[in-house]
Amino acid sequence: MSTSINGPEHEFVSKFLTLATLSDPKLPKSHIRPLKDIANLGVPLPTLKYKYKQNHAKKLKLQENETVRLTLKKIQAPKFAIEHDFGPSDTILQLKQHLINEGKASHVSEIKLLLKGKVLHENLFLSSLKLDSANSTITVMIKPDPALARTPEADKPVSAPSSSSSPEQEPVVPWDAIEALLNDKFKNDKPAAKQIMDRLQKGWSLTK
Repeated sequence: MSTSINGPEHEFVSKFLTLATLSDPKLPKSHIRPLKDIANLGVPLPTLKYKYKQNHAKKLKLQENETVRLTLKKIQAPKFAIEHDFGPSDTILQLKQHLINEGKASHVSEIKLLLKGKVLHENLFLSSLKLDSANSTITVMIKPDPALARTPEADKPVSAPSSSSSPEQEPVVPWDAIEALLNDKFKNDKPAAKQIMDRLQKGWSLTK
């Protein structure tokens, strides 16, 4: 369904298209004008109704330059407490790295830092935490990573016993005592005792 444009709208569109096709465009489509050469945007923008709080800005500036003294405290054995000055832009990962530098752990994966019972993620800034600028305590938990705690000796394959080792000594079978026991058991049937004795000796020889 087509809609015809009549009246002032039709006249405006007709004149605009006529003026637009009178001459070729002076600038190519890929033309880019540097921002520094633009004096104005061409369209006046309304003034923002915002009151600049100078005191608030000064407060933020002081917070950026302020240091935070933290106590990194481990309450499980072996216990320790380390005090150090950190900046508001320092992260929890940097606190863990400080503990590694102090020799309290060997890898960041072994360390957990908690504030008021909540585990702190490594990407958090100290400025985002509710810390006392005078001194705050962060609880430290260190649990060695089993993958990192394995010694090189534990990864060595278990060597098979050497073939040159001395074999187990073959037990000595008391055949005389066995024969005497069979003869005593079969006093009236010596052939049966001899038959059993032969089978025992033959079976023993097959197991070697």
